[in-house]
Amino acid sequence: MKKENIKPDLVANENEILKFWEDNKIFEKLKEQNKSTGKYFATMDGPITANGMTMGLHHAFGRSLKDAMIKYRAITGHDMHYQNGFDAQGLWVEVNAEKDLGLNSKKEIEKFGIDKFTEYCMDKVNKCASKMTEQSIRLGQWMNWEDSYFTNSDTNIATIWHFLKTCHEKGWLIQKYRPMPWCTRCGTSLSEHEMCDGDAYRNDTCRAVFFKLPVKDEDFRMLVWTTTPWTLSSNVAIAVNPELEYSICKVKSDDKLICVGSDAIKVLKDDIISVDRVVKGSELVGKEYETCFEELAPQNFTHKIVAWEDVDATEGSGAVHIAPGCGAEDFELGQRLGLENVCPIDDGGIFYDNFGWLAGLDANKDETRDLIFDELKKRNKLYYTHDYTHRYPHCWRCKSPILFRLIREWAISMDEVRPQLIAEASKVEWQPAFYEKRMIDWLTNMGDWSISRKRYYGLPLPIYVCPDCGKITVLGSKEELREKAIDKVAVDNLPHLHRPYIDEIKIKCDNCGAEVERIKDVGDCWLDAGIAPFSTNKYFEDRAFWEKNYPAEVVIEMKEQIRLWFYSLLVMGVVLTGKSPYKKVSTYGSLLAQDGKKLSKSSPNNIPLNEAYDNIGADIIRYTFCSTNPQSDVIFSYDSTDEVRRRLLSLWNVYVFFNTYAVIDNPKLDGYKPNIDTLTITDKWLITRTNEFARNAQKYYEQVRTCEVIAEFEKFVDELSNWYIRVNRRRFWKNEEDSDKLNAYFCLEYAIKNIAMVMAPIMPFMMEYIWQNQVREVESTATESVMLSGFKIADFELPDEDLLQKTEIVRSIIASALKLRNENNLKVKQPLGKAYVINEDKNTLDAISQYKELIEDELNIKEIKLSDDVERFNDHYLTLNFRNAGRVLKGDVQKMKATLENTPEDVMNRYVAEFDNGKVNVEGFGEFDSELFVKNSKSKPEFILATEDGMTVVLDITLTDELIGEGILREIIRNAQVLRKEADFKIDDRIDINISTKDEKVAKLLADNKEKIMSEVLAKTYNEGEFQPDIEREMEVGDDVVVAYKLRVSK
Repeated sequence: MKKENIKPDLVANENEILKFWEDNKIFEKLKEQNKSTGKYFATMDGPITANGMTMGLHHAFGRSLKDAMIKYRAITGHDMHYQNGFDAQGLWVEVNAEKDLGLNSKKEIEKFGIDKFTEYCMDKVNKCASKMTEQSIRLGQWMNWEDSYFTNSDTNIATIWHFLKTCHEKGWLIQKYRPMPWCTRCGTSLSEHEMCDGDAYRNDTCRAVFFKLPVKDEDFRMLVWTTTPWTLSSNVAIAVNPELEYSICKVKSDDKLICVGSDAIKVLKDDIISVDRVVKGSELVGKEYETCFEELAPQNFTHKIVAWEDVDATEGSGAVHIAPGCGAEDFELGQRLGLENVCPIDDGGIFYDNFGWLAGLDANKDETRDLIFDELKKRNKLYYTHDYTHRYPHCWRCKSPILFRLIREWAISMDEVRPQLIAEASKVEWQPAFYEKRMIDWLTNMGDWSISRKRYYGLPLPIYVCPDCGKITVLGSKEELREKAIDKVAVDNLPHLHRPYIDEIKIKCDNCGAEVERIKDVGDCWLDAGIAPFSTNKYFEDRAFWEKNYPAEVVIEMKEQIRLWFYSLLVMGVVLTGKSPYKKVSTYGSLLAQDGKKLSKSSPNNIPLNEAYDNIGADIIRYTFCSTNPQSDVIFSYDSTDEVRRRLLSLWNVYVFFNTYAVIDNPKLDGYKPNIDTLTITDKWLITRTNEFARNAQKYYEQVRTCEVIAEFEKFVDELSNWYIRVNRRRFWKNEEDSDKLNAYFCLEYAIKNIAMVMAPIMPFMMEYIWQNQVREVESTATESVMLSGFKIADFELPDEDLLQKTEIVRSIIASALKLRNENNLKVKQPLGKAYVINEDKNTLDAISQYKELIEDELNIKEIKLSDDVERFNDHYLTLNFRNAGRVLKGDVQKMKATLENTPEDVMNRYVAEFDNGKVNVEGFGEFDSELFVKNSKSKPEFILATEDGMTVVLDITLTDELIGEGILREIIRNAQVLRKEADFKIDDRIDINISTKDEKVAKLLADNKEKIMSEVLAKTYNEGEFQPDIEREMEVGDDVVVAYKLRVSK
C-alpha cells in the first residue's frame, strides 16, 4: 500500500482513473457481467443539441444526474441500452451554421445553396458531437459512445414519418390558417410549446402609441392604444366592452371630443378639460370610423366599432385596435364576427408591395415605427407616444423579437387525443410531485401542435398535396416513398432524407395520377427528439427489444422540458401505443451564476466546462449537481465549489487516516472477520451505522434522489470522522499489534469500502481511487473496480442492540458537557473529578452504563454518575415579585431589591425556608406574604449545569492539586505533539526529547510521568543528555510556567 498524500490532486487522480478504466476495459467488463443477471433497466437519454463545439456546465448538470442513475443501476447488476443521443437538425443547428457562414437571411442561404448549407450543418453536427463525447467521457459518463443516436438519421426521420402518417389516418393532421408566432430573422413560425420555453419571454421597453380615429357622423374621435405600431396598417376594427362606460371628453389639444374608457380617463393627463357626456360601450358598437391609413389598398372596406367582452377597462384607453392578421386573439374575434384578415408582412417582416408608402420597409425597425408615428401626426391622428415595458416574446434560438403573422401551417389536432394524454400523464410518477399538475394543466389548455417550419435543414415533412385534385398523401416510411416515387432510382441514390435532395422526389397521386411534389416545409425539432423511444429501440426491426425498453423506467431532464421533450415524448408515445413512454419523470432546476443570473455558454459569467475540469475536477462538478434538490436552482461558482471540495476532503482525510497507519502496520485484513464479542461498543456502532447509511442511500438511489444520498453521506462522514476516529485514535496509534487494533482497522476499512460502493455513481473518480489504493490493497478478493463490486453493501451484520439510538444519547451528553466547558473557559485538557447526568429515561441510563468509560475519556473526567435530584446542585434565592411589590412596598421597592441582592448566604437560606412556609421576615422591613417574592435557582459555586431536551448535565468544577497536575501534564504532552508535527516528523518516527522547567512542581510532575510522556510522544530517549535538536521551543503551561522542549528524530 502506497503512502497517500494528505492533500489530494483531484484532477491528476481523475486522469489516472480515466486511463485505468480505458486500459482495463472496465465498462466493457461491467456490461458483460450484467448480461447474465436477469435484471434489466429501461432508460432513455434526452438528446443533447450538437450545435456548439463544446458542452456547457448546464449540460454537465443533467449528464451528472443521468449518469449517477445509470451507474447505480449498472453497479447493482442491471443490463441496459447505454445510448447517448444528439439533437442533430433543426433551427438550433441552422442558426449557428448561418453565423459560421456569415449568412443573414433565408435568401442568402438559398443563394449559398441549400445542398451546401445542409452538408455544412451535418458536418458541423458530427464535429460537435465528437467534442461533446470527449467532454462527457471526461465527466465520467459511461455510454456506448460509438452507438450514439442522431436525430438527423434516416431512421429517426422515417420513424417520425410513421407517426405523422398515423396522425393523418386518424384525421388529426390538419392545415390551419391563422396568425402564428413568427421569427422574421429565421423566417419561420414557432409552436406553442416553444413559446412557453423559459427564455422566450423577456422584459422589453417599446414605444407605445395612443392614436385618435374619427367616428363618422359623430363629434368625437375614438382614443385607441397599441404597443405594436406596425400593425396599424392592418387595422380592421375597434373593439369596446359593451358593458363598460366610456367618457366623451373636451380636450385642449383637439377641436373634436375624445372618447375614452371611463376607467382609463387618466391617460388624457392634463389635456382633459371636462367630460361632455358618458355612454355605454354598447352605444358605440356598429358606428363606422376612419382607420389609420385609409388610402392603403388592403384597407378598402368599411371599418366599424365592434363589441368584445374581454376588453379591459383599465388597459390602454379601454378601446382595442383589432388586426386579425397580426394577432391570435384578434384573429379569434375576427373569425367570430366575420372581420377582414389583413396580413401586411412577408416571412422576413417586410411590408408587401401593396402597402403603399410602407412597402419594402422592415416592421421591426425603429425607423419604420417612427415613420408610422409621423404619418399619424400628419393626419391629426397621433395623440402621444410613450415608453412601455412589458414581457414580450422572442425567438428561443436567435433571440429576435417575435411578430404574429397570418399563414397556413400544418398542425396535429390535440382535441381527440387530449383525454388520453391526461390519463397517461396521471399514471406517471413526477418528481417533484407538483410537476404533475403543471403537465396536466399544460395538456388541458394547450392548442394544436404546430409542426411545420419554413426552413431548410430539418425533418422533411412527408406531406404531398396534389395540385390537381387536392388529395393529401402522407408517407410513413422510406420504403413507401420508393414505392410511390415516379423515379425509384432517384430514391435509391438519395444521400440522406434532407432538403434539397428529398424535394426532387415526386410521387404520383393515387387519386388522379398527377405528379405531386413534397411540401417544402420541415418539421418542428421536438418531433425529432420525441420519437426517440421508437427510432432508437428498433421499433420496426426488433419488437421484442423495443418492448424491453418501452416504457422507460425514468427520464431525467430540466424542468423546462415539461412542455417540450416530456410533452413530445408523451404525445408521440400515446399516439403510437396508447401508453406513456416513461414511468417516472425526474426534473432539475436551472443553473445560476453567483449573481443569481442564468448560466449558459453565451452568458458573460460563464465558466467553460473544460476550464472547470482542469481547475476543480469532474467529481466536484458531479457532486455539486447531484446534491441539488430537484425543486431548487443551483448556483455554480468556484466559491460555491470550495465548500463541496471541503466535504470531499472530509472523506479524503478519513481515507488518509486509515492509510497513514495501515502503511506502518500492514494490518492483515485479507479474509479477516472479527469475533463479535471482541468488538468495542464503538466498533459495533460503526458497523451498524455503516449498514444504515448504505441501505438508506440505496433507498434514495431507487427513488432517483441523489440529493438525499449526499445528505446521508455527509452526515455519515461527519460521524465517522468526528466520532469514531476521534474516540478510537489511540487504538491506531498504539504500538501493540493485537486483535483490538486489528478490529479497529477492520471496522474503519469496512466503512470506507461501503462508502466507496455507495458513492461511486455520484463521484466515481475518488471512489475508484480509494478502491484501488485501499480496498484492493487489503482485500485479495476485492473486484478489479468499484464499478464491478455488485453494490454488495452492508454484508457484515450485527445483532440489534439499539446502538444507534444510544450513541446519539451519548453524543448529546458529550456535546452538552463540552459546551459547558467552553462557556466556562474550562479546557478539555484539564481533568475534572465528576460529572452527573439527570434523566430517568431507560435508554439514557443504559447508554451511560454501556459507554461509561468512553464518556469519561471524552470529557476528561474521573467519574460520571447518574442522579435523580437536580436540587442538590443548586442554591436558591429570593427576588422581588414586582407585580405585587409596588402595591405593598410603595416607595421602598428599590431599597428592598438592593437588600435582597446583598443578603448573606446564611440569611438568604433562612428566607428561602420561610418562603416555603408562606411568610418571609426580611431584616429591616418586617414580615411579608411569600407572594411578594419569587424563588429562583442557581448552580452552586462548585457546579455548572445545562439542561436540553429534558436531560441535565452537571460538571463538578472543583480542582484539586492532583487534577491541576494532570491538566498540566496533558498540556505538556500536547505541546510536544504539536512540535512533532511542525518539524514534519513521520507519524512513526521515534524521537529523542528533552523537556525541562525551572518550576519545581512541574519538574517533579515530569519526573513522575516519564514513561507516560515517552509513550505518548513516541520517545526513544527522554532527558538523557544534550543533543542538537531538529526543533526546540519554550512554551507556557498552567499558570505561566515556562517549559523548554528539544526534539530530534532518533539516530
